[in-house]
Amino acid sequence: MPSPGIQRFLDAVAAGTRPRPADFAALSDLDRADAAYLRERWLDIPLEAREFLLDEAYELADEDLALDFTALGRVGLADPEPSVRLRAIQALWESLDPAAGDLLVALVETERDLEVRAAAARSLLRFLEAAEYGRLEESAARRMTAALLEAAESAAEDLRAAAVEALGPSGDPRVPAVIEAAYESGQPALRLAAIRAMGYSAREEWAEYIAEQLAADDPEMRFEAALAAGALGSEELVPALGDALSDDDAEVLFAVIEALGDIGGEEAVELLEAYREEVPPGLEDAVEAALEAARGIQFRRFGELS
Repeated sequence: MPSPGIQRFLDAVAAGTRPRPADFAALSDLDRADAAYLRERWLDIPLEAREFLLDEAYELADEDLALDFTALGRVGLADPEPSVRLRAIQALWESLDPAAGDLLVALVETERDLEVRAAAARSLLRFLEAAEYGRLEESAARRMTAALLEAAESAAEDLRAAAVEALGPSGDPRVPAVIEAAYESGQPALRLAAIRAMGYSAREEWAEYIAEQLAADDPEMRFEAALAAGALGSEELVPALGDALSDDDAEVLFAVIEALGDIGGEEAVELLEAYREEVPPGLEDAVEAALEAARGIQFRRFGELS
């Protein structure tokens, strides 16, 4: 039997009542009976209201980590409307639920709407990151990697780019060739995806590629390269990031400063301390935060070595 709380909630929504944020507790951490009841009643809810429920759940879960809307997201993934499936993928962005992972793989493999399919592919990134830390079963990671490798061969550029990006953390030996092919493709979306994947990869071999793009003509590529540098965390990238401190694009410059803080080490600290004397107005706080982070990493590395 479903709980009275979820019955009241769904009756009100189906009748056109817009729930308040506090009401969403009825949809959090559903047990099997309540999840089944939600699935049964889901299409009684008007389309606009279904979209609203998933949008609001995403926002609320971001504000309150005690809320768990995994069951709601799983129901949304099976919705007949692409707009709802997209919102369900977003609502599940932090989830590592195995059942949700299986549904996302199915969307990557069979979804007809390319926007939904690409979003599902991109969302597998977090699962493959978890797999590299041993927090996901190897069989599940293999299924996800296989689906993404196939999607990376698609004729649809957005889907290919999403798949390449999501494959970044994978330790599968086939992945580096896929990333390099995307990087060398000459297609801007694929090249950006390749740089992001390099940042997620934890592979030092990509440092020279990222360094090269820190000096690219395209500011979007320089921005993504700076983010990738921070994500990769390689000290090999510190000199190139130091050169990039002269970038004339404010967003790129902010990302470069953050990347130096993320990488840390003696050289990064020295660069940031020198840059503090000439930092453009508005970036003073970013430099101080990066220095604090970089010094913390420097001390931790010293401790580890000793």
